[in-house]
Amino acid sequence: MATGITRIGMRPWAKALVLLWLAQLAQGEPSAACKTMPALAKDDSNSARCCEIPEMFSNETLNQCMEEVDRSSKPQVEKSCEFANCVLKKQKHIKSDGSFDVDQIRSYIKDTVKASAEWKTLIEKVVLDECIPMAEKDSPGIAKQLKTAMGECNPVPALAFACSAAKFYAKCPSKDWTGSKPCDEWKKYLSECSHSVEDLNEMYVQIESQKLA
Repeated sequence: MATGITRIGMRPWAKALVLLWLAQLAQGEPSAACKTMPALAKDDSNSARCCEIPEMFSNETLNQCMEEVDRSSKPQVEKSCEFANCVLKKQKHIKSDGSFDVDQIRSYIKDTVKASAEWKTLIEKVVLDECIPMAEKDSPGIAKQLKTAMGECNPVPALAFACSAAKFYAKCPSKDWTGSKPCDEWKKYLSECSHSVEDLNEMYVQIESQKLA
């Protein structure tokens, strides 16, 4: 997902995230809509900015985490997982036991994120009501399945991170949306294919298929 979405104008905080789940992660069936993905742009420099998504985290936080992750010699998939954990931990969004601090996240959205009231309502709904519950639904099982690729890194924050990026595009307010054909195609796709871990996994499979074509 991150690869596809960055090519249609994802903001820097989401550009740093690479999808990290593997084909064996999905236990059920994805939506049929996930099987038909819009074409990936060939040139990032010519990509349209589809949605003016507010910055969620400061550049300082993102750069610090990128530097920490880049120093590691671990595989890219594990680095992606560690990046998401690093960002969320620096903002104190994750408790010591690895679970999300929902009260702190709600306060952060209200007091720190610089966005309109419409966006703040959308962010809170997406993050707290949709993506975190999705990512936490079977967190022990997900962690067990991904242990070979992730090592000791908890993959649940990265799942919530990527889920949120997709849904921000899918639910982007009309005043912040660029109505180009590629953007509209991606908005429709993400609206129909971001409801479960199985959907997100299929999205990753489709992206990899296009890259190999």
